[in-house]
Amino acid sequence: MSKQTIQSSDEKAWSDVESNTLIISDDDALMKATGKVGELKRVYNFWTLCAYQVMIMCSWSCNIILYGTVFDLGGPMALVYGTLVVAVGQTILMCSIAEFSSIWPTAGGQQYYTQALATGKMRPFLSYVVGWAVLFGEISMGSSCSLNSASIIRSFVEVTHPDFVWPSWLTWLVYSLFLIAPYLQNYFPKHLPAMNVLGAVWTVGGGLAWAISFLALAPKQNADFVFKLFLNNSGYESSGWVFIMSLYTPIFGLYGTDGLLHLLEETKNPSYVAPRAVVWSMIFCSLTSWASVLVILFCAGDWEAYMSGSQPYMNWFMDILGSTWGGGMFCAIVTMGINYLVIVGTNTAASRLAWSMARDAALPFSSYFAKISTKFNIPLRALTGVLAIGLILGLIVLGSDYGFQAVVSCGGICFQIGYAIPIVTLLIRGRKVLPPHPNFDLGRWGYAINVFSVGWSALIIVMLFFPMYLPVDLSNLGNMNWSIVVIGAIIVLPGVHWVTHARHVYIKEGDSVLGGEGQGPVVEGISRSGTNIAAGTKQ
Repeated sequence: MSKQTIQSSDEKAWSDVESNTLIISDDDALMKATGKVGELKRVYNFWTLCAYQVMIMCSWSCNIILYGTVFDLGGPMALVYGTLVVAVGQTILMCSIAEFSSIWPTAGGQQYYTQALATGKMRPFLSYVVGWAVLFGEISMGSSCSLNSASIIRSFVEVTHPDFVWPSWLTWLVYSLFLIAPYLQNYFPKHLPAMNVLGAVWTVGGGLAWAISFLALAPKQNADFVFKLFLNNSGYESSGWVFIMSLYTPIFGLYGTDGLLHLLEETKNPSYVAPRAVVWSMIFCSLTSWASVLVILFCAGDWEAYMSGSQPYMNWFMDILGSTWGGGMFCAIVTMGINYLVIVGTNTAASRLAWSMARDAALPFSSYFAKISTKFNIPLRALTGVLAIGLILGLIVLGSDYGFQAVVSCGGICFQIGYAIPIVTLLIRGRKVLPPHPNFDLGRWGYAINVFSVGWSALIIVMLFFPMYLPVDLSNLGNMNWSIVVIGAIIVLPGVHWVTHARHVYIKEGDSVLGGEGQGPVVEGISRSGTNIAAGTKQ
């Protein structure tokens, strides 16, 4: 096969003359193939991306945070087997996303995949919806960690100082501090990969310290309790549906799987590295999630007594470790440390996504948010915008804890929408529209994996809209799942912006997808005027 090297001052590539395929072998040249210009320094590699994802998912601590929910929705048996179901479902789903990341390694992630795959009038609309959905998902993940840290401090204070009345404004203050400090950490991008490694070490090390201490000190439950005991205090009558609802706990620890996709314009050899980091980190986190479930259940202690507290897992720590201060501080330091590091990561991902959307005119004042700070070499304006939205969401805490929890739970729905739409678009158009992608190709299993991925996302979306407890009436409004209301509310800003402005300029001014319709093969972001462009392994 004849090949010739094409080199200029700003790109390198292999040109396969016989197949008329341009195989990109340079990171910035690959960016140009997607219609973008590399503006950020490439500081990430395979290991730091994996560390980032392990830190973001922190699956074992997420399982602990929902300790109380476990014994209402399905009990130990549902958690053990439900975690396996979620691990398999999310891993297969991420294989679909990983394939896209090997073709289009841009900060837009799913927003860009939808641009490249959709056609006609639906192309800008679908991409716009996906971008905003994933952006809200990233912001809500950081907000949930901030709120959890505030809740831990509140619970600890209530136990150690029972006469103190914790005001709502203090929750917002602690919440805000846990957003602002990680925001400042993002001013130093060259240190972020090291921060990711620290986060992964803290997450894994904290998990080991917790597991070893609890396995050594906690009275043990028997195997029948762990593998056979099914509990239902939810109000639902169908055991099958309760099992589906029980997936809420493991999905909480395994749904934030897209974060590293938004760091790929800062990653070396992203077309090769990204899909492997996505899949391997997903497998690792799935294994640690299931291992943590076994520790939680075998060491569940006097779980019925713990359920009376505002944070049952805090009571669990204090009892098993035999000390109010010792158990409380251990829980607080490890968990809040993880939360802080996760928020650093979600701020990074959300700001890169917001910046990428602003380049395509998807945000209000896009020209302002699309600027890169020359001093810090980060999308500082987009990062500040993400912080502002998070602080505004926190104000809901002052009015209603239920309202804020609904905002946070919507993050899972938004993520799944962002995963599903580009995959559905691919299935409608057929996998034949994908360009050559030798770095990660699902091959003959592609259709089966894609179809399963869509079905899995649909199941999780439906489940997350249902209330966890029944009945839901005027006397039990706390049982209401306000997700549908909040989803409607968060549609207002992007919806108004779309109608009044974005639909006229999004993917029109500075079109990020090369070629336009009618020029060459239909996948516009990958080919132009009859030349296929594929990401190749970096030479």
